[in-house]
Amino acid sequence: MSFDELSAPRITILTTEMMKRLLKDNKKAYIKIAEAASKEAADDVEEVSGVKVKPLKTDEKYVAGILAAYNPVTGYLYENEADRKRARLAEALIAAVIAGLRPEYHKELQKFANLWHTQTKQYGDSIVDATRIETFKKNGIRRVRWETEKDDKVCEECKERDGKVYDIDNIPTKPHYRCRCWVVPVLEKGNNGES
Repeated sequence: MSFDELSAPRITILTTEMMKRLLKDNKKAYIKIAEAASKEAADDVEEVSGVKVKPLKTDEKYVAGILAAYNPVTGYLYENEADRKRARLAEALIAAVIAGLRPEYHKELQKFANLWHTQTKQYGDSIVDATRIETFKKNGIRRVRWETEKDDKVCEECKERDGKVYDIDNIPTKPHYRCRCWVVPVLEKGNNGES
């Protein structure tokens, strides 16, 4: 459908269909991300303990629980924020079509794509972090060590945390958006290979 053939009802239908597809695709991607994060965390536990461990069972319900726990309002926000973004996009596209502003139409599409990408990545990062920690807990790990990328992009707060050991239930939250730090399991001493 060309720009000139678009109408307000058609834009509303197209943006609704697009958002449903994006949400469906994200759910599938988040399950795969959780599976990979749990496998990697299980491998980390095996590396420090020498004991074979199993990754978590991840599914749509598991991922929904992580998203809901990520922030007190995230469970609500994820679906509803998506619809709010969709409605805002539809309004902007309708205004651009009515005014005949093709460049503004493309600008709004790009802005939406950037916002959606940012939100999707942030939730993906949260799923990785939460899944790793849950896998550690399930396999008896009680302490973890904070790790940084050890490059010139690491912030001062993360540098201060680098190498510090934390109780698994008292890991500080990441200090900033898109933090690249992670935690690794620490084997407790005197437990015959068990943490």
